[in-house]
Amino acid sequence: MANDIDIALLRAFLAIAEGDSFTAASRRLHLTQSAVSMQIKRLEEIVGGTLFERTSRNVTLSRRGELLRSHARRMVAFNDEALARMRDDCFSAPVRVGAIEDYAVHALPAILADFMVAHPNVVVEVETGFTPALLERLGDEFDIVLAMHPAGAGRGEVVRRERAVWLGSPQHACHAQTVLPLALHHAGCQLRGAALTALDHARRRWRLAYVSQSLGAIDAAVGAGLAITVGKAGVHAEGLTILGEADGLPPLPWFEIALHRAPRRENGGAKVLGELLSARLASA
Repeated sequence: MANDIDIALLRAFLAIAEGDSFTAASRRLHLTQSAVSMQIKRLEEIVGGTLFERTSRNVTLSRRGELLRSHARRMVAFNDEALARMRDDCFSAPVRVGAIEDYAVHALPAILADFMVAHPNVVVEVETGFTPALLERLGDEFDIVLAMHPAGAGRGEVVRRERAVWLGSPQHACHAQTVLPLALHHAGCQLRGAALTALDHARRRWRLAYVSQSLGAIDAAVGAGLAITVGKAGVHAEGLTILGEADGLPPLPWFEIALHRAPRRENGGAKVLGELLSARLASA
């Protein structure tokens, strides 16, 4: 004799007990009457006796069925409560996102706003930084990292390709100066490295006029005509203009934007947000 009762058998039992009919139970459970009958037969084998008294007109509970009914209700309720709690917990854990700053400023807010409308109970935390430092914390501190890699690196889930571009103010001609004034992030920024390498190869003189950890500060400096900077063609501040070889500036390389997800992390919110980010960024 089995020592465990399948919850599905108890659901079938309660459906019949509450509807007084195998036919009604089969409709409620979306099963055939024969399938319901087999479930009840199996349950009767487990509990060791008949659960229903059947007549040509109706079905009533036997004495053993009456005894089981209250237990069955509690067992099904406990099962459903446990599953609901586990599923809610899967979506109650905070989702921690590490992101390269320009995407965090220009691309993520609209996507995160849509996600939070659909999942208002999920707390999302975003931190910006450079790709290497963010990836070092993937799994320990981040569920998702939106990173940038050189074209062809093939790391993570590549969601789009971005061309690095020079950016300047349309009201100023900083790019025409003999010594090019630059507004850049600190060392470690891949775009800074690409810009300085391209200028050195072109034998173009340059100076660091404005160095900041803040993208907003760099964009403000460029907009005020203090320097030019380097960014991505698809995500950059409004009001800045793209400069190129016609402006005496060397070409810049392409980069890949990729999602990295923490392995073996049971976070339902992170899974759904990762799928949304992948779809929206790839179609942008």
